[in-house]
Amino acid sequence: MLQGDRGLTLRSVRLTGFPRGLAAALVAAIACSPLPGTPPASPPASAYSPSSPTHRGGTLVAGDWEFPATFDILAAPTDTGVRAAALVFSPLWGLDPALHPYPDLVREVPTQANRDVRVTPDGRTMYVDVKLVPGLRWSDGQPITADDVIFTWEALRDPAAGARSTLGIDRIRAMDRRSDSEVVWTLDTFGGYLQIGPEFWVMPRHRLRAVPPGAWAASTFFAQPDAVSGPFAVESVVPGERATLAANPHYADGRSAPAAYSEGRPPFRHPAYLDHIVLRAFPSRPALLQAIAAGAVDIGFHLGPEDLHALQGMAGSNPLVYVSPRQEMLNPNHAQNTAADRAPPWVSPGGQDRPVLEALDRALDREAVVGAALGGAGRPATALYAPSVGAWTGSPIPATADPEAARRLLDDDGWHLGAGGVRVKAGRRLEFELLSVCGSAAARAELDAIRRAWSAVGVTADTGCRSRDQLFGSGGVNATGAFDMTLYSIGFASDPAAWAALALPGEQNWNRCGDSRLDGLLTRAAAAIGPGERRAAYLAVQREWLAYHCTIPLFQWPVVVQAGARVRNFSPNPAMEPATWNAADWWLTD
Repeated sequence: MLQGDRGLTLRSVRLTGFPRGLAAALVAAIACSPLPGTPPASPPASAYSPSSPTHRGGTLVAGDWEFPATFDILAAPTDTGVRAAALVFSPLWGLDPALHPYPDLVREVPTQANRDVRVTPDGRTMYVDVKLVPGLRWSDGQPITADDVIFTWEALRDPAAGARSTLGIDRIRAMDRRSDSEVVWTLDTFGGYLQIGPEFWVMPRHRLRAVPPGAWAASTFFAQPDAVSGPFAVESVVPGERATLAANPHYADGRSAPAAYSEGRPPFRHPAYLDHIVLRAFPSRPALLQAIAAGAVDIGFHLGPEDLHALQGMAGSNPLVYVSPRQEMLNPNHAQNTAADRAPPWVSPGGQDRPVLEALDRALDREAVVGAALGGAGRPATALYAPSVGAWTGSPIPATADPEAARRLLDDDGWHLGAGGVRVKAGRRLEFELLSVCGSAAARAELDAIRRAWSAVGVTADTGCRSRDQLFGSGGVNATGAFDMTLYSIGFASDPAAWAALALPGEQNWNRCGDSRLDGLLTRAAAAIGPGERRAAYLAVQREWLAYHCTIPLFQWPVVVQAGARVRNFSPNPAMEPATWNAADWWLTD
């Protein structure tokens, strides 16, 4: 799991990390393209248009209050690690800020239009032809080949590797090497296959084949990798303090050839414009803010809404705030609370008491919750899926609270007001425990806002907290079902297929969601191919999910980054977190 401040990162059909942060990827434009992940008739041209540098070279300083523990981008445990590793490794293809796919290590993004994607007549099997740019080289001069792609896939399949993302990769049944630069994937039909490329960070077989995937996390290679594919290479590391990256001398090999790419305008065909990027870790958030104010940092990461007041007053830099794919949500336990040895009040002997969860949902004022937790900087949830998917999902979640409707639902369901204004049914009070992560003032304010909203309709939520490890660890509250309801955030890939992990049977279904109808809808949706078919399928998933309340979406978290005035082409990308996706194009004014 990706470790961040108050949640998890879900980039796949496996939970592989928690934010402690979160993340995403889409395959189509928000307003006018097919549902993300759908094989498009033709990929839209990238709208990304960086400025040409008037000055090349120089050193950019990126600040954080956490040091990247590893450059293993496949299994980095923190957002900080992913951000650093994305500077030195490249994906097969990516997504620009307008959510259009662009080729990176591949010559072209595979689609049905360019005949790189074929589906068998029975609709069960899909073939994806992955064609690498000829002449690509690792930073040590060795060629990047189809063997590296196959090697990476085999590592990702090994649970011991602890991969952050296996979305779609788990559907690949075989890889057929056609040449040094071409490999054909055979996979169970998956309409979201375009999600695979942005999370498929190719690893160097010649450097790692002797290291078992389970040992990668502790390997010296990922402490300071010496064979990388990204725009920068690791020059030196002072653990806990700084990592100095130098422009990768072989980054443009193959990319800069006139016929390197077969279609579109790939963005990264040149060496990095900067000479160096220094990743500096400061001892605390206040120390980072002081360094930004002093002009010692060009880009400040790992900031939050609580920092905006200080950031807005700093000369020479400006805060950038954008909606992330990280969704704050309530997580009701749909089975037995193993700690209390009893089920929450919405779980009855006959199954789910849906009116209870519906009433809890209706009573919530999401704008007030965002105001309490983030000072209004977040975006209230209007749908199950992240905003990048929301253009196709409508706004099924009401914008405002409806406490009267909540009261009627509970009255009609037999929950009547009792002593102390708390509702009672068959002798049981409508009371339960709501847990979040300890140590966060924002979480405390959020819990209080939720508690007040429910108290107004006759529901008592006993709010409390647990440490990150107690809440998210393998033997923790969520994993063992020792809770009534929890509150945390998850960063989703923007394709709706990413939500399946939370509801289908498996170790990622912490909420013990057990809706057979929802399971069937999710399974059918994953195999849908055509744009209309996928849209209809995931709209049906959304309707059932929200009716069953597998989770209760609250709001989307903002991302806050401070960028210096002399930084050019820094382009935060909600589709391709981390924000270092286009570092090859960064440059500094004189």
